[in-house]
Amino acid sequence: MSTPSLYNAIRDHDFSETTCFLCGSDVENNQSSREHVFPKWLLHHFGLWDKPITLLNGTKLAYRQLVIPCCQSCNNGCLSSIEREVQERFVNGAAELVSMDRERLLVWVLKIFYGLLYRELFLSFDRRQPGAGNIVSAEDMEQFQLLHLILQSCRVPMLFSIMESDIPASLFIFDVQEPEDPEMRFDYKDDISNRTMYLRLGKVGILAAFDMGAQTFAGTEFFSRYQSHPLHPVQFGELGANLFMKARVFNRTPKVLVGENSQVVTFNVLPMAGLSSTPVFGIWDAEDMAEMLMFFLGYSLEVVMPEEGRNATWLENSDGSLRFIGMDTPPWVSLTKT
Repeated sequence: MSTPSLYNAIRDHDFSETTCFLCGSDVENNQSSREHVFPKWLLHHFGLWDKPITLLNGTKLAYRQLVIPCCQSCNNGCLSSIEREVQERFVNGAAELVSMDRERLLVWVLKIFYGLLYRELFLSFDRRQPGAGNIVSAEDMEQFQLLHLILQSCRVPMLFSIMESDIPASLFIFDVQEPEDPEMRFDYKDDISNRTMYLRLGKVGILAAFDMGAQTFAGTEFFSRYQSHPLHPVQFGELGANLFMKARVFNRTPKVLVGENSQVVTFNVLPMAGLSSTPVFGIWDAEDMAEMLMFFLGYSLEVVMPEEGRNATWLENSDGSLRFIGMDTPPWVSLTKT
């Protein structure tokens, strides 16, 4: 029996409200053929159903309106199966998600990232000038072709072969302390150009770089140190700033070979180092990191850079030991400079 074939929507610029975003099947343009970018259970759990999210062009949509076209087979089949598992594991905390099959968890995370891009394909960049083009164009989507192929691993048997990682992404799960204020329990950020995503869901923190596993290989020692530590949300924000900044200074364009036969799709990522003597990751300066910390934490420059050229950290004490910050402790007290 042959396997379903890959759907190459991006190569064919096949984007419409009546085409399944995942497999390309024709669908009706109605609510029964819609997949929520952020799953319904998540929206209800965090009270986001009617809350607004601001997109790149300034458009405000309720979270429940962030939907993309999806056929019944994908929606009620492969995607639904993954969704149920994530929901069940989420209830039991970060450790349960860590133990989940990472390929399935990657699909769940990637659907949110890619789904937002797909939704923005149909929204004008300038709401006052509908003819000015969309937020994300079909041409822009070409750089995300590999991500769309990876996303299809939930419907097409796929074998990943990557030296640096077990999956074609850098994906980290953290145990985060949950704020008492329900309004502060959810946070989402992404960087489309550098393919990174930050998601804080109550007691669970998820960081993802869709970099074919580069930060898993080169950054495991850094991130793994904090994965068993109960993080204050500010500490998790600092980790997010590190992941996003590292993606900015990534000095490689991963090379991938995709093969397809009647049984399986093979997805081979060539070694990141290659023949280049240039480091896989460059070095950032303190000023750039200060801007990133301000973006993640909402603090002033004086707080994130108390001395010129040196950033504050909430992750470690001055002796290098892990720092515990309780939820009742102001996180800007006794900063350690790096």
